Amino acid sequence: MPARKQAAKLTVAQAEIAAQFADHSFDYSKLSFDEVAQKVLGPKSFPRTPNGGAFRRETKAVFDQEREK
Repeated sequence: MPARKQAAKLTVAQAEIAAQFADHSFDYSKLSFDEVAQKVLGPKSFPRTPNGGAFRRETKAVFDQEREK
């Protein structure tokens, strides 16, 4: 039986940055998520790794949740 893949977990710093995206969604109300991420975090903000993917999903979820309000 093959081993199960472990879900990537965010670091403390990544979790704090993800939480700040609630404020960024308000501050940059005319920009898309990707535009805000590039402006705030830089061009290589989400590396193509399991942890980078989890970081992107979490920050996008926070960003989208604030935009729905």
